[in-house]
Amino acid sequence: MDFSTPPARSTPPQNNASVIGAHHRLQASERIHPPQIAKIVFSPRTHSHLHFKSLEKRIHTTDDLTYFASTAAYARIQFLLSFISSAVSTVPTPKSADGFSPAISCILAIFDKLDELAEVIPPISGPRRFGNPAYKTWFSAVENAVSTLITDMLHKADVSVEAKVELQGYFMGALGSFQRLDFGTGHELSFLAFFGGCWFLGALRDTSRSPNDAAELDETGGITGKEILWIFSRYFQVIRKVVRQYNLEPAGSHGVWGLDDHFHLPYIIGAAQLRGIQEKYETVKEGTGATDPPGSMLPPTTKRKESDYTKYGMPRPAAVMNRTVVADQMDVNIYFSAIAFIYEVKKGPFFEHSPVLYDISGVPSWSKVHAGLLRMYNAEVLGKFPVVQHFGFGGVLFPWTPFNGGGGAR
Repeated sequence: MDFSTPPARSTPPQNNASVIGAHHRLQASERIHPPQIAKIVFSPRTHSHLHFKSLEKRIHTTDDLTYFASTAAYARIQFLLSFISSAVSTVPTPKSADGFSPAISCILAIFDKLDELAEVIPPISGPRRFGNPAYKTWFSAVENAVSTLITDMLHKADVSVEAKVELQGYFMGALGSFQRLDFGTGHELSFLAFFGGCWFLGALRDTSRSPNDAAELDETGGITGKEILWIFSRYFQVIRKVVRQYNLEPAGSHGVWGLDDHFHLPYIIGAAQLRGIQEKYETVKEGTGATDPPGSMLPPTTKRKESDYTKYGMPRPAAVMNRTVVADQMDVNIYFSAIAFIYEVKKGPFFEHSPVLYDISGVPSWSKVHAGLLRMYNAEVLGKFPVVQHFGFGGVLFPWTPFNGGGGAR
C-alpha cells in the first residue's frame, strides 16, 4: 500500500460520536439551541445573597452521568458554547489586546504570570516518556500566584471575593492534573467554566461601555467577540507551551481516532469564527462593488487558490491540508492555530496521525463542521464518564441542581 497517498475520507468508528456522518446529515442552518436561561448573569447587587462553596465531584456512577445532563450546570455549559459561538462569528482573532477593557487586562495578567513561571521553572533533564516532574513545581507556583491575581480581579470588578473559591477551583482544574501529569478535554472544560463564571458574575464587563444594568448584563456581560477570542487564544497558547515543555500525557486519549490528543474547544470556536462569513456575504449581488468582508481572513499573500479559499476570504475546511494556508490563518483563526500545533508536534502524513480531522476536512461548509463538532463535544466530552467525573460543582456558578429553565435550582 502506498502510504504517501491520502485515502478517501471515511467515517471513523461509531465510538467517536460519528461526527463525520453527523456532518453530512445536518442542514447548514441547523444549530444546537440550549434552553434559554432567563437569569444566568448575576447582578452585582445580588452577590451578597449567593452561597459559593468549594467545588465537589458529583459524577461517580453512570446514573450520575445521566442526571448531569438535566442539571443547571449542564444547561449553562450549553449556553456558554452557544453564546461564544455567536459572539465570535465572522470575527478574526485579534493581534493584540490593545484597546481592551481593564477587566479583560486583569484576566490576561493571569496568563502572563503562567508564562513567566514556565520560563523560570525549566523541565528536569532525564529520560521519561510522559510527564516531567517540574510540572508539579510549576503547578504549585501557579496555585500560589493565582490566588492573589483572582482576588485582585474580583476587587476591581466589584465582585464578591467569596466567588474566588469556585473560580480558582475551575482555573486550577484547567491547567492539567497535578497527580497524573496529563492534560485533556476535561481540563479544557474547567477553563470554559472559569470563563463562564467570570462572565456570569460580571467580572469581564467593561463598565465604560456597559452600564451596571441587569438586563444588559443578561445579554452580553459587556464583553466583545474579539475579547473572547483573545482570552481563549491566550489560554490555548499557554497550555500548548506547558504541554510541550513538561511533556504532559494526553488525558483519556482515543489515540488516532480521537479528534485531538489534548483539545476540542479550539475547533468549535474556530469553526464558529468562519461559519458566518459565507452565509453573510454570499448573498451580495454581483456588480455591487462589494469587497472582502471587514476583518478579512485572507492570507497576506496576493495569490490564493480557489481550492483553498472562497472569494469571501474564508478558507475552506479542506485547506487544513495545505501547510501554507495553515501558516497564513493560524494567527487569525483558532481552528487553524490548533491545526498548526498538530503539524508542530506530530510527524508523518496528516491522514495517518489525525484521521478524524482529515475526514472533517472533507465537509463542505463550516456551518456543518461547527454543528458536528458541537454534537461530538456533547457525546465525547460532556457524555463521557472518564472525562466529566473530574468536573467540580459549586454552589452558584455550575451547581448540581435540576435545571428549571431559569438557570437555578427548583
